[in-house]
Amino acid sequence: MSLNKKVNGWYRRGLYLRREWIAYYCKLFKQDSLEQHRVVIFGQGRTGSTLLEDLIFKTGHFQKHGELFHKSRGQILFPLPFIRGLARRRPEENFIFHVKIYQLVNDRRRPEDTARFLKALYASGWKIIYLSRRNKVKHVLSNYVHNARGASHKFNDKKEEIELQIDPEGFLTWVKERERFTEEEKKALQGLEYIEVVYEDDLEKQEMHQGTVDRILDELSLERKKVQTRHKKVNSQPLDCLIKNYDQFKKHLTDHGLAKYL
Repeated sequence: MSLNKKVNGWYRRGLYLRREWIAYYCKLFKQDSLEQHRVVIFGQGRTGSTLLEDLIFKTGHFQKHGELFHKSRGQILFPLPFIRGLARRRPEENFIFHVKIYQLVNDRRRPEDTARFLKALYASGWKIIYLSRRNKVKHVLSNYVHNARGASHKFNDKKEEIELQIDPEGFLTWVKERERFTEEEKKALQGLEYIEVVYEDDLEKQEMHQGTVDRILDELSLERKKVQTRHKKVNSQPLDCLIKNYDQFKKHLTDHGLAKYL
């Protein structure tokens, strides 16, 4: 790693650390605002969480904060006081961020109790949007495409041609992991009211976006606003063009009862 990259990394971590301690200060010495709308988007990666947060931000009702617990930001010592304090810092602004279950558990030296985290936010007036993706095969394929591109998001209409060579057994392991995370998410949400958003029904196509945002704003008792995003669908290639060993891949998934997802 070059010296410049190291210095930039230290600088970013310094900014994150400063922000963390400011948040703790606000948690101790400021109160929750009764007028502030606070929202957490809870869902796995590659389900459209960045897209959804951006759409809600484009209504003008919220300031977005992204993935506040991404491992690139370092370890947040106390996740719950941190997030509550950060929202209290600017009570005149509505607050939205998104978090993944493994950011609270797998990516931490001291795993956070996800159910406790969500219940504490819910009890103090936060609204939860639960975002999921029904087709776990295409969910995992999205990860493969992301790794092949080296980028998560697309902001232009340029056609991209990607070819993937997939180990079917390794792919199946990843599908099972996604299914396990989904079960853990549902357990963490038990007993809580939440707004449910499903990628295939609500976000996959651009024409779905306005209706989805309108429904969320109605749930939050906020005025409907027109929205538009620069985010574009990353991959539109047929699977037999995207996957070089498609016949082998299809047979393996068919043998494990997953052909309906292709």
